[in-house]
Amino acid sequence: MSSFIRNILTAMLLTLCTAQCTLALTLDEIGAKLKTAGSHSVMFTQEKILKDADLTLSSSGRILSIKEKGILIKQTSPYEMQLCITKDAITEYSAGETHTIRANDNPAVYSLLNLLLKLMTLDNTVADDFDYKLTGDKSRYTVTLSPKDANLKNFFEEITLDGSEYIDSLIIRGTHGDVTSMKFSDYDFSDKAVNSEDLKYFE
Repeated sequence: MSSFIRNILTAMLLTLCTAQCTLALTLDEIGAKLKTAGSHSVMFTQEKILKDADLTLSSSGRILSIKEKGILIKQTSPYEMQLCITKDAITEYSAGETHTIRANDNPAVYSLLNLLLKLMTLDNTVADDFDYKLTGDKSRYTVTLSPKDANLKNFFEEITLDGSEYIDSLIIRGTHGDVTSMKFSDYDFSDKAVNSEDLKYFE
């Protein structure tokens, strides 16, 4: 799988992590909270184990969910990279180069973008694409997601999310044995979470 597609999957999955999620709530109720939260951001660290290469890759940065525009991932380590996701396209900015995949040019990306938009407003339609199980209680819970969509099954087998007030961590188990672990911190729902420079990626 190319690094660009891996970045797409990361972007898609990280949108889950801005949800204020408790087991007492339905997915529709969680989605309602997201819709009223406005733009916000969260810091992330990631470790990716590539089974075939016997290699572990680490990265970190910030994810921004920008209301009515999309998602912006700003990786800062081990190198700077920005990934801008809208309903029509995914664009990667790295090392002075720009790469764009448009939804109408790639069926797999079209499926991923559709799912991304669902996750951004996390509601019961997520069940169209995932089988899911919730365990635990309000103070500490685990959500396990298994993809139904054939395109998604080509990329990963299962996603496990752990959290309390917000999602604290997740593990993505890839189809070919790769494992991605992510941790999240410093959620920011203030007016300073997104600045004018961030918005320029969506112009």
